[in-house]
Amino acid sequence: MQWMELTSDQLADARERADGVALIPVGSVERHGPHLPLGCDTLCAERIAARVAAIEPVVVLPVMAYTYVAQPMFQPGAIHIHSSLLLAFLTQVLDEVHRNGFGKIVLLHNHGGNIPMSQTILQHVLEEAKPYALYSIPPWAGVSLETVRETAEVGHACELETSLALALFPELVRMDLLGPQTYPAEAGLDVGAAQTPVDWIARYPNCATGRPQAASAEKGERLARLWVESVVETLRKVKRDTVVPAWMRRSREH
Repeated sequence: MQWMELTSDQLADARERADGVALIPVGSVERHGPHLPLGCDTLCAERIAARVAAIEPVVVLPVMAYTYVAQPMFQPGAIHIHSSLLLAFLTQVLDEVHRNGFGKIVLLHNHGGNIPMSQTILQHVLEEAKPYALYSIPPWAGVSLETVRETAEVGHACELETSLALALFPELVRMDLLGPQTYPAEAGLDVGAAQTPVDWIARYPNCATGRPQAASAEKGERLARLWVESVVETLRKVKRDTVVPAWMRRSREH
């Protein structure tokens, strides 16, 4: 059930069928190597969420495309939202979803750069003692990537992500622009155990990882199926969950 396709009067029935659970897919707008569209994360998140909703009743909100891409913004095409603004905006969206009667909200992520913000919003919701339960699903969580991939190095515009794109929106994939080049991690950054603000972009300045030439639509369909199955299983557990709502009530009583 797509929020944007429901009439105002249909929302209550959809909410009841979904057991009060809403799903927000979260992507990004950024470079994905020379061959994938800037909206790759967003398109994947949106289409996986639609497949999930076709199996398990849930109300899917419009995908969040403009998010945190501070490192990839060094490349053309990125649309970056400052972390403080993104936190405020996402909180407002969550509050509005709850105002419309949803007690449980799930974020379905498909951009690794949003993971720190995801942790922050989870903490923020607790600190603010929000009257709803928030759940966050990291990219590809619960998926056994070893059953799909052939190459050792994956992560971004790689064999796996390119395969997903070939399965979900093949008309936007430009395999002809790849050539023979591969994208191993660059070795210049060496700060021991320390983390830095540019860890990822310093290692992958082309915003691509490994050997995307190994991608195929068949692998993408397998990965999509596994991902959808994992999200469906998670949603069913979220619907049964009583622990998080109980702790959120305690936070409001504290």
